[in-house]
Amino acid sequence: MKQVARIVLLSTMIVATVALPQSVLVNIDHISPKDVEVQGFRLDSQQQVEIDAVGFRDSGKKGVRLTRAWILDARTRQQVWGMDDAETQDRGRRLVEYHDQVSLPEGDYEVYYSSFPYAYRDDGFNHWFSKWFHDVFDGDDDEAYHHFRKDWQEFKITVRGKGKAYVRNKLDELRSGFLQSAFVSMRGLRDGERVKQGFKLSRPVGVEIYAVGEARRDGTYDYGWIVNSRTREKAWMFDYRNSEYAGGARKNRVVRETVRLEEGEYEAVFVTDDSHSSSHWNSAPPNDPDFWGMTVMAVEPSDNKFISDFDRKAADDKSVILAFTQLRNNEFKSQSFRCNSPTDVRVYAVGEGGRDEMYDFSWIVNAGSHERVWRMDYDNTEHAGGGKKNRVVDDVLQLQKGSYTLYCVTDGSHSYWDWNDEPPFDREGWGVTLMAADESYRPGDIEAVDDDDVSNGQIIARLTGVQNYEHERDRFSLDRDGEVRIYAVGEGSGGDMHDYGWIENAETDKTVWEMTYRQTDHAGGAKKNRLFDGKVYLQRGRYVLHYETDGSHSFEQWNDKAPYDPASWGITIYRVEP
Repeated sequence: MKQVARIVLLSTMIVATVALPQSVLVNIDHISPKDVEVQGFRLDSQQQVEIDAVGFRDSGKKGVRLTRAWILDARTRQQVWGMDDAETQDRGRRLVEYHDQVSLPEGDYEVYYSSFPYAYRDDGFNHWFSKWFHDVFDGDDDEAYHHFRKDWQEFKITVRGKGKAYVRNKLDELRSGFLQSAFVSMRGLRDGERVKQGFKLSRPVGVEIYAVGEARRDGTYDYGWIVNSRTREKAWMFDYRNSEYAGGARKNRVVRETVRLEEGEYEAVFVTDDSHSSSHWNSAPPNDPDFWGMTVMAVEPSDNKFISDFDRKAADDKSVILAFTQLRNNEFKSQSFRCNSPTDVRVYAVGEGGRDEMYDFSWIVNAGSHERVWRMDYDNTEHAGGGKKNRVVDDVLQLQKGSYTLYCVTDGSHSYWDWNDEPPFDREGWGVTLMAADESYRPGDIEAVDDDDVSNGQIIARLTGVQNYEHERDRFSLDRDGEVRIYAVGEGSGGDMHDYGWIENAETDKTVWEMTYRQTDHAGGAKKNRLFDGKVYLQRGRYVLHYETDGSHSFEQWNDKAPYDPASWGITIYRVEP
């Protein structure tokens, strides 16, 4: 009898255990409009969980949804359930109840509820409706706000099952499985951020990149990239084409990609603009809002031993040769430097440009001949964040032994602390920074020198900085026949020159060369700024160099935009080495 009693008691306990009600794993309520809430839970075994939710009714044919809820697998970041999967039951005129059961395997999960409007069709009605919704729930329409208040106070989602509940500040415990191989983690980024993280690979490694950001066909706004620190070549970049819809607003995009990175030093960068990020969504958030940014992981966890931290900023600070940064309106900077041996240099410049033309930009010339060796052209720049006219270039150049001059110029608007449009991501970098890119670089390999020390030996004659109503002259002699290089900046329009130079034979008083409109190119700035930069053959003898200006638009007396190289307004003749 005792044995039978034990069996009956054991059976009763088993039945009681099976029949125990499921506990509440997640309960999100008191949700305000334009809000996103998240909680998590852990399941120790595969089971069915019950989901109950209340939200606004879908607008149906118009394709606008005002509330949505979903569940992510915390270890894979994949959606495993969404409101669309649930059965619905009307609850008044505007609300709907959602009921569902879903079988989930053992694992960690995150539950989200968003009360942002979003459109899954793109038409004019949706734009109007979204604007109306924002007006109502920003309090701009008090009557409508109070009319809908009772409805949105009922927004909620409840998940029941057998497991462990996790509130928001404990969610990283659930995400540890996903992040165990991560060596770059830029998550939950806010408006106006520029985040960098360096890393070094001691051998080639396969990496998985997981990035969530903002992009449309017409541009990319919150995005990231990985760049080789030595060559400045981009090994990977987030853009619209290589991303997919990330849920919520149509501009939310996600990338999940595996790439192979060669041995070397790298820099991961993620930038955000001034709106729509984890600090303040201006429309419906993506499916994985807490991972707004970029995460990089080793495909094989065992490869983590080949990955180490790399302090890119410290390396950059140590290698800076020259810097003209935080430039304001109407600035012109120049500095010569000498390379004592062939050297790789990195040029990083941020400036203003539009319609294939630069307005705030930099360039490098050979200090002796004034021949240009590099220039920040619109075509070699990329969007620098903020306003579309913000441009950035990050190049590596090989400079031979010799002397060079770095120039930087800004026009009369949109510069550091005086932006007339959204500033770039790197405001302090507005201007140009020259850094050593050669790993073997040592201080002293490149040194700053005085401009005259590196150019006078090559200058035959010079008339520069010429102002209004001037006619200047400079005599020079050539001891052999050959080419000279002429660099002249002046004013011309309608096929005629107004500020220009010419060369006379001192013995015959005949003009042997003249700066004509047809020979010149646009010199930047106002259309009337003209440039001649070329070689001319002169015979042995004595010459007179002339430069003449009219009564307007000259050095420091501009009546329109200055040229790119204002200090050279005039004419200079350089030797050409045989």
